[in-house]
Formats: sequence, C-alpha cells, structure tokens
Amino acid sequence: MNTNNNGGKGIDWDGELQMLMESSGIKLAELVRPSWKTRAWRRIRGARAVGAAVAITVPLMWVTAGSGAPAAAVAPVLVWLAGWIGYGAWISLGRPDWSITAHTARDLGTAGFHATSRFCFAHSRPLRARWRAWRAARDRDRAEVASVPTIA
Repeated sequence: MNTNNNGGKGIDWDGELQMLMESSGIKLAELVRPSWKTRAWRRIRGARAVGAAVAITVPLMWVTAGSGAPAAAVAPVLVWLAGWIGYGAWISLGRPDWSITAHTARDLGTAGFHATSRFCFAHSRPLRARWRAWRAARDRDRAEVASVPTIA
C-alpha cells in the first residue's frame, strides 16, 4: 500500500481507492451506477433470510391460529414464530450491532414524527382557518363594543 500521507493530514483515502481501482483494471470514467431495477433486485436477493423465515413461519402461524387451541396457548407460539421472522430480517440486514440499530431506530422515529407532524398540520388547516375567523370576529365584536359610548 502506498503511504500517501497527504501532507501530514492523514491518509488520502480517495486517492488510495482510486489507485487501487486503477491498478485492478477498473476505469473510473466507465463506472455507471446500476439502474433502480438492478439495485432493487439485488436488495431482494440479499433478503433471502427473511424470505425464507416468512415462507416457513407464515404457514405454521396459519395452521397454529386455525387449530382451535385456546388463545392462551396459541398466542405465545405466534409470538415465537414472529420472532423467527424478526431474526431472519436481522440476518438479512447484515446482523447490525446495537449502535447501528439505535441510529436506525432514531432515524425512523424522527422520520415518523416528521411525517405525522406534516400530516396533522395539513389536515388541521380547516380547523385553523375556522379558529382564525372566530378570533377575528371576536376581536371585531370587542372593538365595536369598546367604541360604543357608555353613559356614566
């Protein structure tokens, strides 16, 4: 490996990667990002573990739920089988550690909060318009009452 120290500022990783690619016969000018269909297909193929978990556990869940057994006996089995689907998803995601899981959960929570906030704001516009109209009418009525001379 070339020790390109970039003038004492650490290793120039972009330069190192470029040199490695060029030495491997990869021409940077010919690199093209795959189409969205290719990327989606690669993701689907990469999620084989969750697909297998779903394919195996869903029929088992269906048979278990339709067996006629008491709910107290069926519910724990269904939760256990759902856990196997979650385990397959965890494997398909590349077995992320707790820091990745925490960041993903935070990002999903933030995105969910923002989506909910935008939805509520968009759907409360008529209510806000009525509130502003009511407040304007109330202020107008108060101004009219205040302008009427009183006999003291």
